[in-house]
Amino acid sequence: MGLVLPTGGTAVPGPRLFVALTWLLISMIGTTGNSLVIIAILLSHKLQTPTNIFVASLATADLLTCLFLIWNVLALLGRDGWPLPQAEWLCATAGFIIFACTGISIYTLATIALNRLIFITKSLQTYQKIFSPTNIKLMVMFTWCVPIGVFLILILAGIGVFGYHMETSICQGFNTHNGGIFFLVTSMCMYPIPLITIITCYTLVFTHIKRHFKKKRENELSTIATFASTSQVESRKSHRPNPATEASTSAEGISTDQSTRRCADGISQRELSITKNLFLVVVAFFICLTPSAIVFLVPRSYFFGLYGAIFMFANSAINPVIYARRHPHFKVVFSALVKCMYDKIPEPTDFLKRFLARRVHPFP
Repeated sequence: MGLVLPTGGTAVPGPRLFVALTWLLISMIGTTGNSLVIIAILLSHKLQTPTNIFVASLATADLLTCLFLIWNVLALLGRDGWPLPQAEWLCATAGFIIFACTGISIYTLATIALNRLIFITKSLQTYQKIFSPTNIKLMVMFTWCVPIGVFLILILAGIGVFGYHMETSICQGFNTHNGGIFFLVTSMCMYPIPLITIITCYTLVFTHIKRHFKKKRENELSTIATFASTSQVESRKSHRPNPATEASTSAEGISTDQSTRRCADGISQRELSITKNLFLVVVAFFICLTPSAIVFLVPRSYFFGLYGAIFMFANSAINPVIYARRHPHFKVVFSALVKCMYDKIPEPTDFLKRFLARRVHPFP
C-alpha cells in the first residue's frame, strides 16, 4: 500500500518500467492460479469442505487484486499522470479494490486459523455446529463487509479518497489532509485483531498437536508392553505350545495393531499437513506484507516503497503455488485441470458430470 516514488512522473522511467512489468507478470500468474483454485473447488466435491470455502474466498480476493493490478500497471506507464483522463473512476475503483482485498485477505486468514483451531481441538459435533453452512456464509460476509465498510466510511467521512496519486504514480488510497489519519485508521481496523487471532489460534493448534502425538506415543508404548506381557503369560499356561502358531498369532496381532495405527496416523498426518500448509500461507502473507508496512515507518523511502509493493502484490500469486505443490487434494485436481483430464477429478460435482456426459454423448 505504501509505494513511494520520487516526485515527478518521468524522473525515473527505468524503475517504474521494471515495477510495471513485474506487476504485469504477477497479475498474469495470480489470475491463472487463483482461477484454478476457484474452478477446482467448484468441480470437485472432495474440495468443498468448510475450510476450502474460506480458501475460495481468499482466492477470490487475490483474483480481484490481480485483475485490478492491470490498472496500476497502466498508471505507472503514464508519462503525465493518469493516461485515461476520461475514465478516472477506473483508477479510483482499482485503488479501492486493491486496498479492500488486502483487508479481506487478512480477515479471511484469521477465519481460516479459527477454523483449524476448532477442527483440531474440538469434537466433530462441535466443529459442525460452529461451521454450519449458515454460519460459514455469515463468516464469509463478515470478512468482506468489514474491510469494504471501513474504507467506505473513511470516504464518506472525508478522511480519505481513492484515485491517482501524483507522487506515487499509481492508483491508491490516500489522506485528504495532513496527519495520516487515513492510514492510521486503516492499520488499526485491518491488522491488530486478525493478527492476534492468527497468532493465538496457530499457537494453540500446534501446542495441541504436540500434546496429542506425545500422548499417542505413550499409549502405543503402553499397549506394546501390555501385549508382550499378556503373550508371555499365555505361553506359560500352554502345555504344548506350537511355535509356528504362536508366531503367526503374534504377527497377526502386531500387524493388525500396526495397520490400525497407520490408518489413524494417516488421518492425523493428512490434517496436520493441511494445517501446516495453511499456516505457510499465513507466513507468506506477512512476509510479503512486511516491506510495504515498513514504508509507514520510513516515510518517502524509495527502496522499500518501490520493491516492497512488488512483494505485497506477489502474495496474491503465491497461494495457488502452495496449494499446487503441498496440498494433497488440490494437487490431484490441479493436475487433472492442467492436463484437461477432467474425468480424473475426484468426486466430481453434478455440473462436471453433465459436462463429461456431453463429451461422451454430444448429441441427445
